[in-house]
Amino acid sequence: MRILVLSFCFLVVAFSSWGLAQPVITALGPYGGDVRSLVVHPDRPEIFFLGTSDGQIFVSEDAGESWSQLVPGLNRRNLVIDNLAFDPLDPNTLYAATWELKSDKGWLFRTRDGGQTWQEISLDRYGSAIRAIAIAPSAPQQIALGISEGVILSLDDGQTWDRITRGYRSMYNVESLAFDPQNSDTLYVGTWHLGWKTTNLGKNWKAIHEGMLFDSDMFSLLVNPHNPEVLFSSACTGVYKSENGGLDWTKLQNGLPKEAKRTRTLHLDPSNPNTIYAGTTVGLYASRDAGNSWQVLFTGVVVNSIAVHPENDKVILVGTDDAGLLKSNDGGLTFSPANRGFINRQVVAVASDPNRMHHYYASVASDGHYGGFFLSSDKGLHWETFNEGLDDALGDVKTILPAHLSRRVYVGTHKGVFVGVPSLERWQSIDTTHNLAVVDLAFADASEKGLFLATPDGVFHLDLVEERLTKLEIPAQEDQANAVLYDQTSAQLFAATDKGLFRSDDGGQTWKMKASGLPDAPIHVLEKSGNRLFCGTRAGLFFSDDGGEQWSRSEGVYPIDIIAIEANPKAMNQIFAADLLVGHLFYTNNGGDDWKIIQPGLNSARIAALGFNSFGELLAGTSSDGVFLIPPSDLPASEGR
Repeated sequence: MRILVLSFCFLVVAFSSWGLAQPVITALGPYGGDVRSLVVHPDRPEIFFLGTSDGQIFVSEDAGESWSQLVPGLNRRNLVIDNLAFDPLDPNTLYAATWELKSDKGWLFRTRDGGQTWQEISLDRYGSAIRAIAIAPSAPQQIALGISEGVILSLDDGQTWDRITRGYRSMYNVESLAFDPQNSDTLYVGTWHLGWKTTNLGKNWKAIHEGMLFDSDMFSLLVNPHNPEVLFSSACTGVYKSENGGLDWTKLQNGLPKEAKRTRTLHLDPSNPNTIYAGTTVGLYASRDAGNSWQVLFTGVVVNSIAVHPENDKVILVGTDDAGLLKSNDGGLTFSPANRGFINRQVVAVASDPNRMHHYYASVASDGHYGGFFLSSDKGLHWETFNEGLDDALGDVKTILPAHLSRRVYVGTHKGVFVGVPSLERWQSIDTTHNLAVVDLAFADASEKGLFLATPDGVFHLDLVEERLTKLEIPAQEDQANAVLYDQTSAQLFAATDKGLFRSDDGGQTWKMKASGLPDAPIHVLEKSGNRLFCGTRAGLFFSDDGGEQWSRSEGVYPIDIIAIEANPKAMNQIFAADLLVGHLFYTNNGGDDWKIIQPGLNSARIAALGFNSFGELLAGTSSDGVFLIPPSDLPASEGR
């Protein structure tokens, strides 16, 4: 199943700090990406919520046909929202249980107004990663959370918490939870190492894994609401069923192939608990007879979450890795993309075609066959993939360089340089570069017959006519080159490395380090505007007015890791710089004499790449929100320097 055409997103976000103006940006797409959790509104079944791997929550009010992002939502990034849960008695109350990508911390959030505003719920001293949540159906004031150190329980709607697994080291790393729907004292717990049960809220525990393969990671637990003795569990070793409250289990295999043994999630049809859906790392399976037999619904996609319309079991929504949302309107016979308005894409490169006015290009990483090279021929209204010929370089396009003298586009990948004409001619590998991981490209002459390449092995020159590759030796430089810049006016070639900046005045034959005024920090990106040269370093943004001989720190830009710089070709004094770590976007309209912050970080999308289209509009590729656009009418007028 390939997702090719993606529609336009009307989501707009207003930044809160902009010097002279408050710009409005438009999220262009491409649609799709990772969906971690799905839940349907208990009283209004046309409303679905989804959680992402970067702290964002989206809502659909038309059963998944279109989506809009909640802004500001949780107001946090780098949070994986693996669990969304409604209060059984209050349909306006929704919980979001999260864990942080770069630590073992976790947070619990709650909205009481259907997602308009969210508040963090204090967990006292229990602040580790939350990977499971359960609310007792018969006593909704009881909330259980699965954290790294076990299970914590609140009996008062989240006001106070107590760890009910003290003394049970084997109950660490809880992955799944389920209350008995009729007896709120009974709680089932699945961990990274099999399962447990309590019938008195944690005073006593009993191991429940008889019949399961040893060391099974229990991803999910389900209790039949009409017969609580019947349980289902998914694990890294397959799908299991118990008919005696977990005392022993039977592995379900009829129709579930060996490849589907890693079942990440199970879901009961709310209108028919004999219908069970199993989301695996290889696709979606369904059983219509309480698990006795299974049929495949689709393959080739990792399934993370499933939701079925409670009043129309023909409507099934599936959240996946990479492919975003898939929807069926016929009970699972067919599925199609349902991503309109949903964007969770990591864009690492963005560009526009100088010869085709409305053509934008973007590289989407981390999405496998659903990522790679994207193009839009209508200013971002629709996007489609163009990966033919990239083969094992798919999803690893680091840089995009459109030619001015032809329709060719060059891309740098971990498998070398490829050239093609998007939508017209498939990508062709330039064989002499096949063993190079290319992170940046620059034309080596005005005739565009050569390229300079920045790679982990240094700087290279590629003769495009003869496809001859030559390494340009930089003395005392052993670390990778991160960026190259060739100034055709001065015929100077610059190479940014982890050791500093080097300049060559003879096409790379000889080099000199240009470090006066620069910090001892890796340099990531180079840009030139007029006669002024800029370099983005791990310690901030610096500029030089004499070809790199002397450097000064740019006023107004914090000493943080600058990952992208771009000058507006329609207004050369207008320059942007972005920092990937914190999420700041800096702007100058006087050539870099002083800078202002437009995007203050926190809930903002992290910007990984910058570019301009032929109208002078800024294109920003983000770490999880796709491509943004800022029109020139929203920017302060340029001033002379």
